[in-house]
Amino acid sequence: MSAIAVENIQIGVNAPLRLHVDRAELRAANWVCIEGWLADWPRGEMAVESGWRDAYCVLSERPDVCQALGKAPDLAYGIALHLLTPDARGERQLAVALKRDGVVFAHLRFDLPSVKLPLLPFATHAAIELTQNLYRDPVNGKGVAESDQVRRLASGVIAPRDMPLQFDNTRIGNYHPDILEILERPGALALDIGCGLRDRVFDNMVTQDVYPTPTATLITDQHDTRLPFADATFDLVILDSVLEHVSDPVALLAEGARALKPGGRIFGDAPFLQPLHLAPHHYFNFTPYGLGVVAEKAGLALEYAAAEAHQRPEFSLEWLLRRTFELVSPAEAARLKAMTLEGFFFELGRNKEMIAYPPEGVTELAAGYRFHMVKQLS
Repeated sequence: MSAIAVENIQIGVNAPLRLHVDRAELRAANWVCIEGWLADWPRGEMAVESGWRDAYCVLSERPDVCQALGKAPDLAYGIALHLLTPDARGERQLAVALKRDGVVFAHLRFDLPSVKLPLLPFATHAAIELTQNLYRDPVNGKGVAESDQVRRLASGVIAPRDMPLQFDNTRIGNYHPDILEILERPGALALDIGCGLRDRVFDNMVTQDVYPTPTATLITDQHDTRLPFADATFDLVILDSVLEHVSDPVALLAEGARALKPGGRIFGDAPFLQPLHLAPHHYFNFTPYGLGVVAEKAGLALEYAAAEAHQRPEFSLEWLLRRTFELVSPAEAARLKAMTLEGFFFELGRNKEMIAYPPEGVTELAAGYRFHMVKQLS
């Protein structure tokens, strides 16, 4: 989906603070994202209100803002507002209020583009009901109605009882044809772990994540690798770009195997030369041989591992160069882009410090990391 800029943003504050918008866009017909920063206002939990059903505020580090303003991180930080609703409502203007302790401290008003975009799909009622019926507490085996560890949100989505729910910003992904082929089989049941945002939803699929994505029918704690389903429940478990973001991929694969029917399959993607992303929750990259090792440890057989069209080397090259140009100064980016490919390659071979990366850029795009470990004194 292509994003369209939100227009005519008006900002008002009811407190001695600075609120700046870097970017505001309509990412789908029913999803607005506003990114910027706050300064001179102590960092802490904020509530967001708008005319749309779901509204979230995600806070982040902004060392550039701290340096520019001479402020500590708790007084200068990034914000991202996500406003979502199941259906496009047709408003021409939308107002947003930021609250702390029930009091509005800032508000925004903006025009919505008239350009039509596709809807970001929300989980279907049938998929939510399927998840409720299949749920089994991983400790005592109780169903969702009897478990004291979970709650049902207004939509029926299952979530941990006391876990704060905060939207996370991920890309909108599609399902690979090999997944769609199994989903179309009569009676097939699938589980999508780490579903994120999807461009399609299905009645015969349970969709799980660790934050309230509109696609998810089940939200679980990020530290819990147990799946709340009985043995031999699913025909397919999906792990698209997930294994690198869990601290114990073997344990997760073993749980997936437990929840599979005999002959069931796990399909997914895993990174190899992708840079560090979704930090700090990016723990591993994999070779095809490493995938075979973790599969065997989890009691599975690796029957296929290959770089397909969306994983060719060009993807890695484009990602590395794009992030390089985004991370360095505009002047440095212009200098690098002006070089011929031959000159760029020659200079890389001669000078391994030719690019003026900031420290965080070196970490993100590094070829590797040297480490020291220590056994703590008892």
